This record gives sequence, C-alpha cells and structure tokens, in this order.
Amino acid sequence: MKVLIVDSDGRFVGQARDILESCGHYVVHEPRPEQALARARKWRPDVTLISAELPAASEGDLLRRFGDVRPRPAVLLVVSLDRFDKAWQAWQRGGDEVLFKPMLQPSELHVSILVARENALLPRRPGVMAHPVAKSA
Repeated sequence: MKVLIVDSDGRFVGQARDILESCGHYVVHEPRPEQALARARKWRPDVTLISAELPAASEGDLLRRFGDVRPRPAVLLVVSLDRFDKAWQAWQRGGDEVLFKPMLQPSELHVSILVARENALLPRRPGVMAHPVAKSA
C-alpha cells in the first residue's frame, strides 16, 4: 500500500513510517501541504495521513483539494488528543477517520487506516466525495 504522510511532527512521522515500512508499505513524507498535493497527484497514494492541525486541513481547503485527486486516497486525519476541535472541523470537511496522537500501540495505526479505507468507500455526506477511491495493489 502507498501511504503519504502530511504532518510536521517528526516524532509521529518517524513512528508511523517505521510501523508501516516494517509491514511492507511504501511511505512518503511531505510536511508542506502544497507539495504533498502535487506528490499525491503524481504518486497516487492509497491512503493519506494528514495533520488536522494544519490550518488548510481544519479550514477544509486541503481536504477538498485531496478529494479532487484521482483516484481519491482515503484520508486519515491525525491530531493531538488535546485538539479534538481541530479533528472535528477537519473530519466534517472530508476526512474518513481520525487517529489521535500519541499512538500507544502500532495496531492503532493499522486499525485507523483500515477504517479510513472502509469509510472512503461508503456513500458520503453531500458534497464530500463524488469520485472513486484508490484501491491498493
């Protein structure tokens, strides 16, 4: 599976990368939203982990633009436990699942990705998704 991580939290990114790569997944980290979007259009990830604490994510613009990527990757929003407000705002604008930091077990990441991928395939709230979702190879 191809996973794109859009987060500036180096500790989380390192932990997530180690977990995912140890399971054979391909991981690309791009902390800057504009560059991440360009990478997603070319690389076509199956799942995108996006920090809900990025202003562009909680305001919805970044999620809307990731929703226009074809095929659309599942979107897992990542946020610190004390920033539930940011997670809620971003989720309402198009996230498929939320993962709270810090992760205590690797299984938290695996389960969250599975749920995000399942939710990405479900009928959506009006205006959130109207296009096919990426499926892993």
